[in-house]
Amino acid sequence: MDLLKRMIEGYDEQKALETIALTEKDYWQDVIRAEQNRLVLQEDVAGIETHGETPCAVVYIGSVKGLIPVYEFGIDQNNCVKSKDDLKDGEKLKHSYQFLRNMTGQKIAFMVKGHVKKDNVFMASRKEGIEWMRKRTEGDLAVGDKILAVVRKVLPTRIIADIGGMTAFLSAPDYQHGWSDDLTELAQTGDHIMVKYLGYDKEKGVATISRKALIPDPWEKMDLLEQAEYISEIMGVRENGCYFRVKTKNGYVDGFLRHPRHEVLNAENSRPLSK
Repeated sequence: MDLLKRMIEGYDEQKALETIALTEKDYWQDVIRAEQNRLVLQEDVAGIETHGETPCAVVYIGSVKGLIPVYEFGIDQNNCVKSKDDLKDGEKLKHSYQFLRNMTGQKIAFMVKGHVKKDNVFMASRKEGIEWMRKRTEGDLAVGDKILAVVRKVLPTRIIADIGGMTAFLSAPDYQHGWSDDLTELAQTGDHIMVKYLGYDKEKGVATISRKALIPDPWEKMDLLEQAEYISEIMGVRENGCYFRVKTKNGYVDGFLRHPRHEVLNAENSRPLSK
């Protein structure tokens, strides 16, 4: 071993010892500690395995594999598996498997529910992890509070995010001041954004949030002059006209204009417009 050390250019004894210790770490202590104390952990979904006839999300704590059965994943969408009995429903199973696939690569929260050390595997529940987080967030959060949201899914007109175990909707009008033609061009899964908490619908289990509420309003003191011309970017074209964007000293403001008589505009146009 000493000879091998001398054969490695740049060898550092301290770094080598740290690397060896990390490689040989017993991660079972972390797993069992989390199970005993009902800790909420967060790891990436590494894949999907089917055990018996049950699809399971795969996570890892170090070198120890964790399995989260689909009925413990806490899928809040309709027509998805929510209990063991739902495994008999082929349609629900199909939709749930697709949901797991969409979550692959994303970081999720979960609680360790049991383990089989000889098989180097533990069982976990995302549903219980999310519920634990949601209860504490709901109790501490007040309307008007500023909170960090993590984007879980982006649709053209709505962002679905998480705020401490609570599913939250961020609509296009609440994303920014002005026109948002397609949110998929502005945000992506995994983005962290500061938002204002607007409320929680217990019946639907959904919170509402606003990013725009934390951004200064560019319409105040625009400092644009009448009969002047400013470069404008076309943001969206609709049946009855076009949305445009103009830069001001406080940011961008959007407006609406009718279709020009002699020109067809599209979202790639930038042109001078008179105020």
